[in-house]
Amino acid sequence: MAEVRLENVTKLYGRKMAVKGVSFTCKEREFFSIIGPTGAGKTTILKMIAGIEDITSGKIYFNGRVVNDLSPRERNVSMAFETYNLYPHFSVYDNIAFPLRAPRWGLKLSPKEERRRVKEIANFLGIEELLDRLPQHLSGGQKQRVSLARALVRKPDVYLLDEPIAHLDARLKFSTQTLLKEFAHKYRSTIIYVTHDFREALALSDRMVVLRKGAIKQEGTPEEVYYTPATDFVGRLIGEPPMNLIDGEIISRGGKTFLKAGEDFTIQIRDDLVDPMKKTARQEGGHTITRLGIRCEHIELSRQKISDNSFQLPVYAIAHEAESSVVILELKDTFLYVRTRGEKSLCDYRESEMVWLDFDQNYIFFYKKTVEISKA
Repeated sequence: MAEVRLENVTKLYGRKMAVKGVSFTCKEREFFSIIGPTGAGKTTILKMIAGIEDITSGKIYFNGRVVNDLSPRERNVSMAFETYNLYPHFSVYDNIAFPLRAPRWGLKLSPKEERRRVKEIANFLGIEELLDRLPQHLSGGQKQRVSLARALVRKPDVYLLDEPIAHLDARLKFSTQTLLKEFAHKYRSTIIYVTHDFREALALSDRMVVLRKGAIKQEGTPEEVYYTPATDFVGRLIGEPPMNLIDGEIISRGGKTFLKAGEDFTIQIRDDLVDPMKKTARQEGGHTITRLGIRCEHIELSRQKISDNSFQLPVYAIAHEAESSVVILELKDTFLYVRTRGEKSLCDYRESEMVWLDFDQNYIFFYKKTVEISKA
């Protein structure tokens, strides 16, 4: 297994910059995810690591060795794409075995050893009963697992997985995530995993990077990225409902500092948070404005006043989920989302009811404005 390091890697397509000075290290035997929206540059980075795409500038290292000029074969990587790319005239068995037979890898396995490897990975992914079938007789989910098995059957230095379970249904996606995590642990593999699904990244990763328009916005563990998002963009991308973002005016009164958003929202900001808040401030229409972020689980909701810093808003709607409810409240130009648990996991608030809210200031953040927010 290899450590993979990118050092200020840039990719231009003509004048368009697809990847902008990206640097990160995927440690040996680490499950490392790259997450971002469509067009963020995730697949381009993976292809540059594989050697399928040339880099415009920067360096890529495998175990401290620059691999910029090495072919995919010389880099010894295995890659699975979102698309299946199965050979239609090959059986499932032969599709999975194909990398083991490819002359470029020089494995020269005996038929017995080849069958052992194919059956091992097929059994691991729950597709052993499909080995004699042709791809046209498989469902989309089965094809995706066959494609994944083909990538995992060989033992390369690095596995590069590009949205490998995107087309699985919810049940299969969950079980396959579990298998991927087990595979990484069992075979002590170096895996670089591309996804747009924050749930996959949080569930699978040892560490992860968040991309936006070809640039890294945050790198860290899943816990760091979820609980301490570095920007408003990261806060909105990672989590469901997304992080609440409130644009408000900074007001000083009687030696205390407040944040005010519309007529219904004014809270006193704790003294140790005032300086971080002011560092993110901007001027709009003669007012000093900042952006507050807080996740839905860090807002307390009650029919009674909770503290001197509590405020009231009307309930706009309620979304009941399996183990909790999300209460949606209307505030100025946006909605606030609050996750709450009541008896039998369902809350009994009613639409238009006035309720009290209180923010846990241990979990509020202040951001420079980099994304638009609206009622959506």
